[in-house]
Amino acid sequence: MIKHIAMFKFKAFGSAEEKKNYFCRLEKAFDGLDKSIPEIKFLQIGFDQLQSDASFDFVVNVDIENMEALPVYANHPEHQKAVAVIKEMAAERKVIDYEF
Repeated sequence: MIKHIAMFKFKAFGSAEEKKNYFCRLEKAFDGLDKSIPEIKFLQIGFDQLQSDASFDFVVNVDIENMEALPVYANHPEHQKAVAVIKEMAAERKVIDYEF
């Protein structure tokens, strides 16, 4: 199995309401993705609670069957829709993929 973790820092939001609406859109973008992309064996997203200088704002935690399935997942049209939402506000991204 491959663990794929992607973390994102977002640009500054204009208001708390704008941030809340964007986070709701992210939740919706990832909701059910594990059911529409067969390569996903586990999917979890999360929003930072600590909000320290070292914190990232959003994380995507995915288990994929093997390395060959990773690009299939990454290029899947439903995943690309979620990526488009992330790209609207992403200022920084960090990723790790490891076998477990």
